[in-house]
Order: sequence, then C-alpha cells, then structure tokens
Amino acid sequence: MTVRAILGIVALNGAYALLGVALLWAIRGLPRWSDVLRLAGLAYLLGVAAFGVVWTQLLVVGVPLRWLGLVLSLVLGTAAAVGAGVLLGRPRPRGYGDPARHASGAAVLGTATGVALTGLFLEVLFRAARLQGLQAYDAWAFWVPKAKAIYFFGGLDHQVFTTFANPNYPPVVPILDAAAFHAMGSADVTTFHLQYWFLVVGATAAIAGCLYRHVPAWLLWPSLLLVLTVPRVASGLLVPQADVLVDVLFVVAALLLALWLRDGRAWRLAAAAILLAGASLTKREGLLFAAAALLVALVASYGRHRVAWPRLVAVAAVIAAAAVPWRLWYRSNGIGGEGPSAAGAGGSLDRMLDALRLSFDVLFDTTLWSVVPVVALVAVGAALVWGDRRMAAYVAVLLGLVFLGGAWVTYAFRELPITAQESANPIVRYTGAFVLLSAAATPLLLASVWRSGAEERR
Repeated sequence: MTVRAILGIVALNGAYALLGVALLWAIRGLPRWSDVLRLAGLAYLLGVAAFGVVWTQLLVVGVPLRWLGLVLSLVLGTAAAVGAGVLLGRPRPRGYGDPARHASGAAVLGTATGVALTGLFLEVLFRAARLQGLQAYDAWAFWVPKAKAIYFFGGLDHQVFTTFANPNYPPVVPILDAAAFHAMGSADVTTFHLQYWFLVVGATAAIAGCLYRHVPAWLLWPSLLLVLTVPRVASGLLVPQADVLVDVLFVVAALLLALWLRDGRAWRLAAAAILLAGASLTKREGLLFAAAALLVALVASYGRHRVAWPRLVAVAAVIAAAAVPWRLWYRSNGIGGEGPSAAGAGGSLDRMLDALRLSFDVLFDTTLWSVVPVVALVAVGAALVWGDRRMAAYVAVLLGLVFLGGAWVTYAFRELPITAQESANPIVRYTGAFVLLSAAATPLLLASVWRSGAEERR
C-alpha cells in the first residue's frame, strides 16, 4: 500500500462523481449547490453505472481498457453530459438555499446526529478497507482474476473469461476493479478494497439524498444505520464481489421509481434507467430485479398509463440495449446461458415448498438481518391502512416478487441443495436485496403514516 495508490483511488472515484454530476445536471438540472450536495451520492452511482455500461460495450467490441482509454472515457463522457445539459438549457447551480424545505431546529439536529453517526461508522470501515485481505472464495476464484485479465491484457481474455467459474457473470465489477488497478498503478489486491468503501459511501449518500425531502431525519438515519450494521450486511460491505453493488443499484432505482409514481418527474425515470442498466451488467439477478421493478411500476401507474407506460417501455429498451451485447459475446464464445438447464422444470412440488421454506427461514433469520425485514413488513401494513396506499402496494408487491425470485432460483436450478450454506446456495446473498430494499423503503412508508396521522390531529 502506498500514498500514490490511495490518491489514485480517490481521484478515480472523484472522476466517477464528476461524470455523474454532469449526467444528473443534464437529465434533471441542479439549480442550487444544495441540490448538488444532496444528490452527490446518486450522481456518484450514476457515474459508476454509466462507466460500467459503456466499458462493457467497448470491451465486447474489442476496445482495450488501458490507462489512456480510461481517462479519455471519463473526460469525454463528462464533456458530452455537460454539452447535453447546455443544449437542454440547464441553468448553472446558484446559491445554497433550499426554498422548498424550511428545516426546524429538531430536524437539523436529527440530520446532524445521523450524519455524524453514519460518518463514524464509515470512518471505521475506511480503516478496515485499507488493510482488508482478499479472503472471500468467489473474489479470488474468479472476480479478481477477471479484473486482472482486463488490467494486464486490456480486454476480455478468452481463456480467463471462458474457463474460470461462472463465465456468464456480467463484467461490470471486474471492469471497476481493473480501473482501480490502473488508478493505483498496480494490481494491489489490498488497497483496491477502498473502491468498495467508496461504493458503500456512495450508496449511503444516494439513499439519504433521494429520501431527504420525503422523510424526516428521525426516521431516515436510524433505518440506514441499522441496515449498515446488521451482521450479514456489515460483513459483506468490503467483499470484492458483485452482491453489494447490484443490490445498491437496484434499490436506489426502485426508490426513484417509487417517487416517480408519486410526482411523475421524468428525470427519475432517466436516472433509474441508467442504474438498472448498470445492475443488469453487474450480476445475473440484476435483470430479474430490473424486470420486477418495471413490472410493478407498470401496474402501479395504470391510472395514467397513456403517459407512463411508453416511458417505462423506453426504460426497458435502454436496459435491454445495454444487456444484449454481453449476452451475445458469451454465447458466441460457447458459454452457456444464465437460466436453468431445464427452464420451467426445476423439480417437484416438494422441492418448490422446500425452496419457499428456505427463503422464509433465511429472510427471518435475526442472526443475519436483525429485525429489518420484520420492521419493513410492519411498515408496509401500516402504510396500507393509514398511509400512502399506492406507495405501500408498490413496495409490497416488489418485495414479494424479489422474495419469490429467490425461491425460484433455488427451485429451478436443481444442482442447488436446499441449504443456507453460502458455498452451496446463493440464497443468503440474494436475500440482501430484499433486506436493503426493506430498509430503504421503511422510512418512506412510515413517513406517509406519520403525515396522515398529523393531518388527522389538526
């Protein structure tokens, strides 16, 4: 580990954030510097997702990922986004005030306390990331070797990408790792864990920024801190695999879709399209998550389907356009598909019931997830009775589809045993998406219940 390597990682992630801010300015506009600050986490995730999607397409067509190409792609991408913003007439940020929100002293104190406690946790996580070893089996078995292949050979080396385990896994995580190696100046598999620390920081800031205007601080920050510190989530934050990133991209996109159902702002759909495209190229279940989110949004927006449905179809088209080239590449190289070998014939009724039982057992295992799923289900029920019913129905159905997706994976892939052991069945890692979505949606649902109760008390 060297100071140069750390500074390289910092510079690279600063470039992702700058690219994301330019993209967000182009699709939304950022009239105040307070908007830039509030949405910095979302912008960072947009930059990461866009970078991963673009470089997946470039690697598929044979463009090598070298240091110069890395820098040029970030510079040209940022310039193109700024140019688009100029053509669309987006105003430059001015001032820091936020006239839409007049925070009370209690709200300011709650926000300051939440930020301080979260910052303390992230500072401890940073110190752990600086010295984190490469220990997880999947990380050193295929994720990092693929990243090293891109770093040393410049592209999708045929031998590495067709013979290592899970060859049809999408390449965004190896691309991000290879970019980190270039930024550090070497394939330093210790310092590069800082890249995953930046992803955690960006995810936390993105969820907080998206919910800031919709949720009081006393509901937002406890939920975020709880999910960051539950045993299974905390133990996986710095693991150089795709699980955390795909969950984060999906959950933030799902929040944007939920808020879009409420206010109809088109920029939320554009941002969700970029994030879901990134998720589809991060891990195989990213496509399942994207399909579930869009399907639920399609049904929930039925009342204004003439306007909403064509836009959702456009989002689906963007995701498909991003996902298809990688699928064509691995199939053209003789790699099998992502689905079960006998689709629709995963096993008997007994196996289906066992898969459902396993998913329930994993979801409500308090040694893994603490009380996050239980609190989320209570919040959904309360919102269905006293709060925003459309929002509650959207969250409930999406959670249900994600849950059933996990049970289907166990059922359909007959080679997976009915066990929660992670080396044999991915159900625990998969359930992380349900838990993170639960934690992010809970304050939004409870806020709607609180507002409804406040109106009745007046």
